Amino acid sequence: MAYYSEDLIEEVISQNDIVEVISEYVQLKKSGRNHMGLCPFHREKTPSFCVSMDKQIYKCFGCSEGGNVISFVMKLENLDFWDSVELLAQRAHIELSRFEVRSSHNSVQAQKTEDLKEVLFKINREVGLYYHNNLMDILNSTGYHEVKEYIKKRKFDMGTIKKFGIGYANGKIPLYNYLLEKGFSKSDMLASGIIMENAKGKIYDRFFSRLMFPIFDIRDRTIAFGGRVLDNSLPKYVNSPENEIYFKGKNLYAMNLAKKEKLDNIIIVEGYMDAIALQKSGFGNAVASLGTALTENQARLIKKYTDNVIIGYDQDGAGQEATMRGLDILAAKKLNVKVLILDKPDAKDPDEYINKYGPERLKNCIQNSISLVEFKVKKLENMLDLNNIDSKIKFLTGVADIMAKIENDIERDLYIDKIARKYDIGSGPIIKEVEKRLQKMSKEDIVIDMQSINRKMQLVTNIRKRQEQYIVALILCKDKKIQDEIFEKIKAEDINDDNVRKIYLLLIDLKSKFDINKIDILSKVKEEDMIKELTEIMYIDLSMSDRNKLFQDVIKNKNKEKLFLRRDEILKRISSNITKDEKEILELELNQIIVELSKLK
Repeated sequence: MAYYSEDLIEEVISQNDIVEVISEYVQLKKSGRNHMGLCPFHREKTPSFCVSMDKQIYKCFGCSEGGNVISFVMKLENLDFWDSVELLAQRAHIELSRFEVRSSHNSVQAQKTEDLKEVLFKINREVGLYYHNNLMDILNSTGYHEVKEYIKKRKFDMGTIKKFGIGYANGKIPLYNYLLEKGFSKSDMLASGIIMENAKGKIYDRFFSRLMFPIFDIRDRTIAFGGRVLDNSLPKYVNSPENEIYFKGKNLYAMNLAKKEKLDNIIIVEGYMDAIALQKSGFGNAVASLGTALTENQARLIKKYTDNVIIGYDQDGAGQEATMRGLDILAAKKLNVKVLILDKPDAKDPDEYINKYGPERLKNCIQNSISLVEFKVKKLENMLDLNNIDSKIKFLTGVADIMAKIENDIERDLYIDKIARKYDIGSGPIIKEVEKRLQKMSKEDIVIDMQSINRKMQLVTNIRKRQEQYIVALILCKDKKIQDEIFEKIKAEDINDDNVRKIYLLLIDLKSKFDINKIDILSKVKEEDMIKELTEIMYIDLSMSDRNKLFQDVIKNKNKEKLFLRRDEILKRISSNITKDEKEILELELNQIIVELSKLK
């Protein structure tokens, strides 16, 4: 197996949201700041499995299982620690080779992977120049050529062609021979996916008679290509296959350009043409998804640069369905999402709209983009005939469902008022239906929360252990002053519970190596019992407590505990067969302990 640095653990945890990962295995329902569901580790009828988005941990208050995203995958997939890390790394498209520790076991293979990536970047760069030069030769030549007519039709000026590196695959000089002359091997060319080989060993180009669009990553490296036919033949687009440097669900076309604009939003469109049309018309924040539905990785990429997104997908049925899926993915990442609605039905996408009506009118459409809620209501309206009573009832019922999912009360009231006025409907009936749904949701949440609390209380019946858990919980609150006092006044041998003591010893060890306030402590724990214990402690909510007072109480209780233990030892000793002098000494100590205990009441 490969050997990785500890940095990979931090990267895996940061790139794999625990709610998203667990939702792939367990149906979760939001309950306050947590998510609840049926535990996958034991049979139960009532949800007691709690996932915390804030803390990025899970805990079952029925069977005591708990941990972080790595321990969840370990347990459910029956994998060891590093296999789980690898699985999650692949899920988040993390380049494992960046974290591999060079050793005799893996250095050769790791170096081969790195070398191949470097070669693929070089091949793509050369191929991009090859296609671009082909196009420039045609455009500079005399006489008719279909690609000239297409460029003219699309209104691509020379600045646009150069900015996006647009080219043409014409097969005039076989690409395979061209790359051979540049020093690339057949195996590397096949790995790029640009050159292909059939079952009979014949070599041929993936792209021919197509306008070529190089795809760049955010570091401006050419990672793939998309090719479009010049007529109506199918398939309209052919794209590079995924390989060591290209994952279509992780990148966005023109994001390398859009991120430099430093605007307060990103416009997402469906294809290369839409993105280029918008960009050349002054909308430098336009990007395109790469022939696939919008993904969580793409949403994460967007969130690095902005919290505001406008979806401008095609206005046809398929485009609207893609918009709905995209809205939910983006909203789940806490992005502020709006939908571009074109005000002319004869233009199905932004590219066609600009060509017909110009960028100024499109700018007005962008400024009037509607919210996620408005889009859902509009889509519902388009599905029904509001002149029909039954359809109108269905519409109002659907609107109530949409409104009930809005968490902000003010925002919900404003939307209800706006919808009531727009559709000439009294707001009262809508409010009543929404309140019914909210009450039902509230009752469900209360049931879930009470079950969780009751089970949690049943788990922790030992007061002494709870006091010891508070010691660790206070350290995890990241108050350096309290941390230093705890480490100074409490020794590991003062802690009776084995797992809590192990965690305390781990914290002492980590403190000597790291700033414990800047690391994921749970990721440093490998023993299953310690993971469960630490997760339980992490679920102790000290956010509303006076931490200094709690700390003083913990110290006082620890001192009382020591005194009580010594008192019991003395009483037992005095009752045994001892000398008179020894008995007098013990009685003096006992009196002193009684005085000390009275002070601590």
